[in-house]
Amino acid sequence: MRKFLRTILVVGTAVAAILGLTGAPANADVGWTVTPSGPFPGVSTNFRMTNKGTTLLQCGRTTFSSSVASSTTNTIGHITAITWSNCAGPIGTVFTVRQMGTWSIEAHAANADGVTGVIRINLGLSRTLCSASVTGTARWSYDNAGTLVINEPEGGNLVVSGASCFDGTLRNGDRPGLFGTFATPPTVITPA
Repeated sequence: MRKFLRTILVVGTAVAAILGLTGAPANADVGWTVTPSGPFPGVSTNFRMTNKGTTLLQCGRTTFSSSVASSTTNTIGHITAITWSNCAGPIGTVFTVRQMGTWSIEAHAANADGVTGVIRINLGLSRTLCSASVTGTARWSYDNAGTLVINEPEGGNLVVSGASCFDGTLRNGDRPGLFGTFATPPTVITPA
């Protein structure tokens, strides 16, 4: 019996060691080189949010201020300020959108077109008789030439909380989509 238990222990230890060597997740921190580092502003004229298959809001102009730099982790920058202008919803409703805290920009993978990753988002929405928060991560891709695309589909990684909307436009637990194409300064982001 003791010999049998020792055999199980040895086999289990070997398996654990193998898993430890091969089980790193795909988005583990690998480090990134960003050239040039520094201010990284962005401008979009098609930023929009969808929910339940309809466009919840679309903004005429969205600008963000951020800085990016080479990093030994996946976090390569932070969005410190965002301005949304002329954000209209269904039937002419007007939304106010506000940034909550600083958003981190993470790079996760390089591909033939550039780099992909996520932005950690926390924003507030309000209009007459409706308010809510949206938090989570939104997927982005960047072509290393000046075009950053946010493309987080409905049912993804963004979640509504604190919702108080008389018409049910937003409910707690909803998973809205977020989309937008931003023009930025050309910046090369590659694995370190």
